[in-house]
Amino acid sequence: MFDKLKTFFDEKTEISELKFDSDKIAVVALLISTAKYDGSFDDSEKLEIQKLIENYFSLSSQDTDDLLKAAEEIENQANDLQQFTRSLNEVLNEEEKLAIMELVWKIVMADGIIDSYEENLVRRLSGLLYLQDKDIGNIKNKLTNDVHS
Repeated sequence: MFDKLKTFFDEKTEISELKFDSDKIAVVALLISTAKYDGSFDDSEKLEIQKLIENYFSLSSQDTDDLLKAAEEIENQANDLQQFTRSLNEVLNEEEKLAIMELVWKIVMADGIIDSYEENLVRRLSGLLYLQDKDIGNIKNKLTNDVHS
């Protein structure tokens, strides 16, 4: 299975078990990695990911569930985040990457606590996606202000 996944990300070939583009799977895998980063992946975080990807990708509930399952399987076998960010860097422009980082921040904030490990992860991801710290800070500030409004 891992060889198929490696081929999938390296060559962007279609895997019969996976009906989603590699960039969609990479985005959801990053969100799952983010949710797991603080040591727990609870139902509230999973529901938040489902809601975010259903809206972001305009998917049906069934497709959202299928995408989440496929991404979870891939994320569980991943060695690092670079395989996902490398895939995204090849297909997304800066604006799209910033939109993904907004999703990441929403997952970080889903449990109401932003710890230093999660902030470090966001900085790492933004670096891997070649985004500027000020843009990532602006996203965080916007979301923080929305929560308090």
